[in-house]
Amino acid sequence: MKASPLTLHGIEFVRVHVESDLEAETRRAEQFQFDGTTLKWGLDHGRDEDNGTWWVAVGFGTHQEDDEPRCPYILDVQAVGIVSVSDQLPERDHEKLAFEYGAALVYGAIREMVTNITARSLAGPLMLPTPSFIGALETRKQPGN
Repeated sequence: MKASPLTLHGIEFVRVHVESDLEAETRRAEQFQFDGTTLKWGLDHGRDEDNGTWWVAVGFGTHQEDDEPRCPYILDVQAVGIVSVSDQLPERDHEKLAFEYGAALVYGAIREMVTNITARSLAGPLMLPTPSFIGALETRKQPGN
């Protein structure tokens, strides 16, 4: 096993809202597919110049549209992770690694939290979709984003 160039110092949840959606047609979460469902995303990041760490914030939620499949749960979860990047890597790569890989770590914690909470909830355990954050920094830096 090779050591990661990223060190995770911690993840903290800012908001955790999980509520059964009694108007959803799918009654069991394991039968629900996220295809065709509008999801809310929020990604942000920054650097703490005092200690050289990066913070990465990820928000995830469901959004009910009349003509789309409704998730059995109404979700609104936000978490922030603190990461640092190895000094052995070029400084020009630090922001990208911190943002993209940090977002993946934070989202993984959100995914786990939602699964744990819903495991004993009305529609049963819900597994969130698996996104890719590769290229997210370039997309974020484009005008209008």
